Amino acid sequence: MKKFLPAFVCFCLALILVPISIGSTTSKINTYPNLPAPIAQERILITSAGQAVEGAIMQSIAENLNLEADYRPRALDTDLYEYKSVVIVVGYSKNGLAQTVRNFQEELSRSKHLVQEAEANGISVIVVDFSGSLRNDSTTWKLLEEVIPHCTYYIGFSHTKKMDKLHAIVKEHHIPITLIDQIMDIEVPFNSAYR
Repeated sequence: MKKFLPAFVCFCLALILVPISIGSTTSKINTYPNLPAPIAQERILITSAGQAVEGAIMQSIAENLNLEADYRPRALDTDLYEYKSVVIVVGYSKNGLAQTVRNFQEELSRSKHLVQEAEANGISVIVVDFSGSLRNDSTTWKLLEEVIPHCTYYIGFSHTKKMDKLHAIVKEHHIPITLIDQIMDIEVPFNSAYR
């Protein structure tokens, strides 16, 4: 009986570990704490998709990192001629959109044209998603689904509700992703995109 005990223990462990590892491989995606090499250049256009106020936070972070950036929440695709990279902060705000002359469909179209023009001109697009649990609704997801396929790098919160959906999009388009726990954690990955 003692001869078979180690084999029996190994067999039991294998039965336990195989289902666990099978279930985890389907949703596993590689994330980076920061990029190994820069992917973007300064002069940076920081804009908003959805008109949430978090774009102003990104401008402040860019200033703290001594990056040359302009915050233009209503920038159009025709404004890209003076910039070498674009940071799009995604998050739908009903109040923010009410301050513009656009409705949601026009904002969605503006965001789509902006990323398509950037991609066509070889301009790096970094998508920043601070939506977390507060702005994680279907409207914000429409914006994300429109801009993520055209981006060069994605930075967002690790506690997003639709993580499987997000992983599927970035995996399909081979986009490097960094997940953060709080807003101030963005400084290192954001800086790594430029230096």
